[in-house]
Amino acid sequence: MIIGIVLAAGEGKRIGKDKVTLPLGSKKVIEWVLDAATKSKLEKIILVVKPEDRETAEAGEKYNTIVVSNPDYKKGMSTSIKKALSELNIQNRYDGFCVLLGDQPFISSDIINSLIEAFQKGKKEIVVPYFQNKPGNPVLFDIAWKEEFMNITGDVGGRILIKAHPDLVKKITLNNEGILFDIDREEDYKKAKARFAKEK
Repeated sequence: MIIGIVLAAGEGKRIGKDKVTLPLGSKKVIEWVLDAATKSKLEKIILVVKPEDRETAEAGEKYNTIVVSNPDYKKGMSTSIKKALSELNIQNRYDGFCVLLGDQPFISSDIINSLIEAFQKGKKEIVVPYFQNKPGNPVLFDIAWKEEFMNITGDVGGRILIKAHPDLVKKITLNNEGILFDIDREEDYKKAKARFAKEK
């Protein structure tokens, strides 16, 4: 049983706007991520949003996710991950959690399922997707990493654990460059729109 954590509480400083609600084809950016997550083998999905971001919260409700508000989002990504993990009920005995970025519209359910299928529970694995020898997102963590995440601070996510524990990283190679693409700047958004015009 793997739970999905979708991070959508970033400030969007580099692009200067709320990037996850930008229109992209027939959906908003965040809706492409949620669509992929809900069609995957994830048991349930937690969406982390800013308290004032009603638009993203409504997208989460549309896709039947558990919407969690993070009032500490200005303190960085780690606060959003911890907020989501604090929602997990240990009695449900989740085997792991998959951390997804809310600004990665080219993530597919197949990508998520590839991580889940590669994961072996009980081995404290971190499953990382690679495209042309470059690591991407999302990343799947064994539930045993929950306590380590609760001690992380600042604008960092799981990469700090990946670097610290290379022996526990399971690399899987995917033929999908979507794992490397996120929308950080205006030029990224323009590239995404151009790509959607061709593919969708």
